[in-house]
Amino acid sequence: MALILIIDDSSYQRTALRDMLYQAGYHAVEAADGQEGLERIAEFNPDCIVSDLLMPRMGGLELLEALQKLNSAPPIIIVTSSRQQGVRERCLELGAAAFLNKPLGEDLLLSAVRNTLEPTPSSRDGGQ
Repeated sequence: MALILIIDDSSYQRTALRDMLYQAGYHAVEAADGQEGLERIAEFNPDCIVSDLLMPRMGGLELLEALQKLNSAPPIIIVTSSRQQGVRERCLELGAAAFLNKPLGEDLLLSAVRNTLEPTPSSRDGGQ
């Protein structure tokens, strides 16, 4: 089953996301910010990333910029409480596979992960 990297500065949020993913049969590793996330990418080579946007040291936007420089970066799903259209557009411009708003339901998360790992023509519009 696919390995998902969860990047969020909230340990509560990481645990909630990890539990949702485990129950759906996915494996997960965690990082507390984008910088640690880059280290985990190098260490584990995840199939997909689920990342918060606002974090200390390196946030989601900086992570997206760093991932653009990698030759084979995994797809990234941004999960955030930000509702600003400009932020959403910038994340998608930087290559985010999906942009989801918190609070996040299990169905929405798992749908985004499935669509990111096995995209269909209708799921390639940048997510929710």
